[in-house]
Amino acid sequence: MIALSVIAAVVAMVAVAISLWQAREAKNAQQAAVRAQEEAQAARRAVEQATTSALQAKSVTEEARKAAREAQEAAAASRMLADEAQVTAAQAAALVNELAESIAAERSRRGMPTFAITPGAPDEFYLSYFGGPPVIEQLTVSVVPGSRVLGLQRDDDEPPAEHLDLGPLPNGAAVTFRAATGQRASAVFAIKAEPWEPIVVRADQ
Repeated sequence: MIALSVIAAVVAMVAVAISLWQAREAKNAQQAAVRAQEEAQAARRAVEQATTSALQAKSVTEEARKAAREAQEAAAASRMLADEAQVTAAQAAALVNELAESIAAERSRRGMPTFAITPGAPDEFYLSYFGGPPVIEQLTVSVVPGSRVLGLQRDDDEPPAEHLDLGPLPNGAAVTFRAATGQRASAVFAIKAEPWEPIVVRADQ
């Protein structure tokens, strides 16, 4: 009887131990399942974030390509406009030269004075006279409104002015004056010699 009791007690203890082990394993399995679920959720969120980032990167790339195309088109249009402006400026300069030559020829034919202005040193110009009376006693060089000329001087000691009286000037001679301007070759001046009408002369190289 005692032996049977001992065996029964041992069996009961083993059963309790097995139950405890099974309970612990079940708890561990449950915890592992929770961790796996959390890891799966984290992985899913990472995939979603990666997908969103990829879509954003694709959108940014497309916008950058579009901006690059627009910049290329704008640059091409700017070059075209610059070329057209250059051609137009050349045509306008040629027309002005042709008109000036025509006016000079007509003035010479009528015995009227003709003037030419040539750039010299920086801010220095030479006014030449020919085709009229032997001597012009008095003539006035003036700033043309809207031109690049800022002021006229006979020499550095004088303050810049809008009008500069020169003369007497013999036929075929030249007189020097100064004019503050950034682009000498495109500078224009108005010249008045009594009793003739004023004329506009562009400085030529």
